[in-house]
Amino acid sequence: MVQRIEKIELPTNFPIGPVNVYLVFGVKLTLIDAGIKTEQAWNELLDSLKSLGLTLQEIEQIVLTHHHNDHMGLLEWILEKNPVPVYAHKDTETYLADQAYMKWSGAFFEKLFYEFGLSKDGAKKWAYRKRDRDLLAGLKIEKGLQEGDSVPGLPGWEVIETQGHSQDHISLYHAKEQILICGDHIIDDIHVGIFLDAPHPGEQRAKPLLQYVENLKKCLKLPIKITYSGHGPDIYDLSRFIYTQFERTENRARRVKNVLAKGEATGLDIVKEMYPDRYKKGLITFVFEITSVLDLLIDRDEIFVKKKDGVYVYSLI
Repeated sequence: MVQRIEKIELPTNFPIGPVNVYLVFGVKLTLIDAGIKTEQAWNELLDSLKSLGLTLQEIEQIVLTHHHNDHMGLLEWILEKNPVPVYAHKDTETYLADQAYMKWSGAFFEKLFYEFGLSKDGAKKWAYRKRDRDLLAGLKIEKGLQEGDSVPGLPGWEVIETQGHSQDHISLYHAKEQILICGDHIIDDIHVGIFLDAPHPGEQRAKPLLQYVENLKKCLKLPIKITYSGHGPDIYDLSRFIYTQFERTENRARRVKNVLAKGEATGLDIVKEMYPDRYKKGLITFVFEITSVLDLLIDRDEIFVKKKDGVYVYSLI
């Protein structure tokens, strides 16, 4: 049976523009992702369902590709009207609803931002802004999904773990029809953001850019005819976009090394040098990006790191 998939574009207040959510007509009518929590997005979701001859109550389950607020924001309002099962990565519930983890996450990022080069006050401010942004207290995930799992209610669909953009990021793959629903793993003609999530207490922080590169390579091995992305148009030549992401990663690595060629620098020094006119408006994003590139360069033994007065300082080897 040919899969019927309907895309619904919902507005966001982000520079990237609308977010795509998808209706997959399987054994159960499944909504993939849930948009951002605004009245405009909510009304457009209801109107889009109506234009397809559907109502909110006909959705039978929801699958989240990851926990970022432009992909799960309307979940609370949907579940109030239609309390259906929600499926997501095994860690998504922790990231969204575990109060103890949220408290730990704030302390973790406060330390990380200070070590990156922010002032103590700046580190605290940005850490707790990050901590509280995605909170959805009371969320219960019906089943935590992992690599290779089948998706309940969607025969033929398999879970592919695609960490990098987030630590709970999954994509859905239909091998027979060679379809990939990839969330924010790959976006047409846009550098995909790499974000940090606090590890579970007692565990080491993941290195998301290294994960991202490996998961792009994993997708290269899959026969895929069409990719449905979390933003932008459908992708019909996935390998080309994957190689473009590799090139963008290498370009950022070169730019960081060019900064360090001038002398040793903190992470914040690097951000200010690379994005002098932009960094103040989106500091967390740039901290995450440069931290992930520094992870990559350290892994390749291309740079050296030391700690000075509690702050990491980087230099070329």
